[in-house]
Amino acid sequence: MAQAYGDAQSINFVNPASYSRLQLVTFDVGVHGGARRLTSRDAASSAGYGTLSYLQLGMPLGPKWGLNLGIRPLTKVAYNIGVPEDRTFFDTLKVASVNQFEGSGGIYQAYVGSGIGFGGFSVGVNVGYIFGNVTNSTKVLFPSNVDDPQSSIVPSRDMKRTSYGSFFYTLGLQQSIKLGKDLNLQLGVSGNLEQKLSAKRERLQETLLYDASSQEYDTRDTVKYTSGDRGDIIYPQSIGGGIMLSKTDKFSFGIDYTTSKWSNFRNYGAIDSTQDSWRMAFGGQFVPNAQSFSGYWNKVTYRLGGYFGKDNVKLAGMDMNTLGFSIGAGFPVRRIMPAMNQFTMINAAFEVGSRGNVDQLRETSYRLTIGFTLSDRWFLKAKYD
Repeated sequence: MAQAYGDAQSINFVNPASYSRLQLVTFDVGVHGGARRLTSRDAASSAGYGTLSYLQLGMPLGPKWGLNLGIRPLTKVAYNIGVPEDRTFFDTLKVASVNQFEGSGGIYQAYVGSGIGFGGFSVGVNVGYIFGNVTNSTKVLFPSNVDDPQSSIVPSRDMKRTSYGSFFYTLGLQQSIKLGKDLNLQLGVSGNLEQKLSAKRERLQETLLYDASSQEYDTRDTVKYTSGDRGDIIYPQSIGGGIMLSKTDKFSFGIDYTTSKWSNFRNYGAIDSTQDSWRMAFGGQFVPNAQSFSGYWNKVTYRLGGYFGKDNVKLAGMDMNTLGFSIGAGFPVRRIMPAMNQFTMINAAFEVGSRGNVDQLRETSYRLTIGFTLSDRWFLKAKYD
């Protein structure tokens, strides 16, 4: 329901047209963490993770004009996979080896957005800068009795480090239709055309030497090093639309559909294992009695949602289907002093999701997200009697 959503003290980054509804200066920060489990036909592994979800500051610039400043991670890379392989050297010498695939780093978005409204219609734009770096390396490792200074069979590493730095944009539209005194139908659409992002790559190929004391592999000799290899990343076109029905201070329910042309993705001109993706998401929230003067749980916002679709990654020629659901709540924080203009909300959500298929590879994830929203009335003119 993100495409059509927007209110006076919530920041909806997905559709910048929603900024036109901001009426309070709002600081919004969130973190999330959880665990992932990968399973295949004959193996399984698990890992935990945690990171910043977003950091935003939204403020009204006029009755129907809002501004948002923020930063959020776009991608995060963290993997370490070992695959055993028997190799043959000198025609007859067979040696057991391990291919070690490692990745680290991440890409972030820093952005500024603005939305302005005209009656029930609003338009907005996010513009910003994508930056960060990702390191991918492949090690070929051998048993320690083979890895010695006199051996002609030595472990090696091929490492690529790609740094990203480029501008991006997202456009958004929203329309609010009044159906009754407190009942509204809201429509939204947002997206971007295909964009070309700039990147710079360095590559290091080296042989390694095993250090028994630290049980780590150190550099033995540098075989080849190149830097400054500039190229382009083709970031695909993406568009989403949604519809939401809401009743003021009571409930809202919506459905979103998003599709992206990941088949056009290119990395330095190379085709990757990507395909066009789509996602259908639905969700709603309910407040028992927002105006209640007693009973804290009457003012809590209860949320439930889910999604399904097709992932942008294609594995061994097979689609990676996605499916998940989430449950959450928004907990209002009582003001310390009745005269204060602050409105504080703690948002919590738990999500269970999966992608992949049982024939090849399936990823199951469990994620807990905690968000803190502080809204306040700024720039009030003092009055004295």
